[in-house]
Formats: sequence, C-alpha cells, structure tokens
Amino acid sequence: MLVGVMRAYALLGLAVLILTTCALDVRAQTVRRWGLGMGIPAVVVSGARNELPMPISCYLPIETERLRLEPEIGLLREDFSSVEREETRFVLQLGSGIFAQRYVADNLLSYWGGRLGLMWLFQSVRDEPIYSDVIIRSESSGIGFLVGPATGMEYFPVRRFSMGGEIQLLYMHLFLENDRFSALYSRPLFFVRWYFR
Repeated sequence: MLVGVMRAYALLGLAVLILTTCALDVRAQTVRRWGLGMGIPAVVVSGARNELPMPISCYLPIETERLRLEPEIGLLREDFSSVEREETRFVLQLGSGIFAQRYVADNLLSYWGGRLGLMWLFQSVRDEPIYSDVIIRSESSGIGFLVGPATGMEYFPVRRFSMGGEIQLLYMHLFLENDRFSALYSRPLFFVRWYFR
C-alpha cells in the first residue's frame, strides 16, 4: 500500500510541475534576470550514517516576470567508518525546478512549484572483521529519481543578492544493483543567490 501511495505522490509532483508550467504563458515572457545560487540542507546529521543522500547543490536561477526555472547540480561524498567497516558514498544529482513567483514586499519574494531530478549513487564498502584476517570489499551503484513540490522565500538586502529558505517534500526512488529504495521525506534548505542582472 505504501508503494502505491508513493507512486501516486510522484505523479502528483509531476502534475504540479506540468500545471505550474501550463498556467503561465511562458512564450510571452522574457528573461528578467539570472544568477547563481547554493542550497545547503538545513538538517545535518553529524557523525551518523544517513540513508537519505542530501547533496549540497548549486543552482542557476533564470527568472521572468512571473516564472522561475532553476536547473541544479548537486554533489555529495560521505565517509563512514567503524572498528570493522569503512564505507564511502558518492552522489551526483541533476535536476530542475519550475516555480511561479510573486513579490510580497519590496525586498521579499515568495515562490512555489516543484522540483524533478535524477540521482546517481556509487558506494564502496570495506569490511574487516576483528576476529578474522579476511578483508571483504564490495562496490555498488544505482540510479534514481526524485520529484515533489517545493516552496520558499527570498530576502534581498541588496538588489543582486538574496538569502532565503525553501522546504521540499520529495519522493525519491533509487534503483540499486540488487535492491530498490524508496522514501518520502521533507528537505529544508538554506539558500544564497547572486543575480547578474
């Protein structure tokens, strides 16, 4: 039943992206400004192995009067070690968001829409049991997708620089070599963006 709910949620997230795009007349709009941004997960679990890969991402916000398109690339490398085990995980995430936006004050921008992305995962494990001379090495990789709605706000202390936050409610599905992994989770992010126009 949970798998059915997650599939329905993935379709809902995709529908949000499509409806946001269709609700706005994209052809009649011209690029007003573009820039670079960085999103940092607000929830950090230090020293613990986190099953959900949450990369730090760079964004390229492209804005029109009412629409924002925001391609992203995210990278993550995590190392975990214990007495008997060493594990390294590398994640590459490519995606994009599409948002409607509106100024709620002179220097405060609100946006809402959705994000969609692909994720590649590589994992290397080295097990060295205490009471054995045998070292076991294994490697695995996988690919997956994530989709879901997102909303956020940006504060502009100066015209070209903004700070803000975003909350995402994402469905992630990873296809690993011998397994599948699905999760529905929220991801709060801190954002900084610099605009060139």
